[in-house]
Amino acid sequence: MRSIGLFIIIFFCSCSAELPDEQQLTDEFYQQHLKALKKKIYNRCRDDQIAKANIKVDSIVHRLLNADLHDTLNFPARPMKPTRPENIIGTVKKFEVEAKEE
Repeated sequence: MRSIGLFIIIFFCSCSAELPDEQQLTDEFYQQHLKALKKKIYNRCRDDQIAKANIKVDSIVHRLLNADLHDTLNFPARPMKPTRPENIIGTVKKFEVEAKEE
């Protein structure tokens, strides 16, 4: 019985677990939290930049594809006003005769 008791005492003494340093655990937790936060911020910034780039590319492509449409919207220049002939009433006898008969 004594040997079993002695064995149990030796077993418990040899198996005592050393607790890790509290500062070391705090630093590890802080580094993990900092890494996760940096990754979250990086992903958010990347998504924002991708959205801005998509808008920019879409506007460039839209401008390139619709460049020909702007040419069709140009109306031709307004034609020049034709010269007006001089008034012929009173210069031709035919008009004077018809006007007097009525």
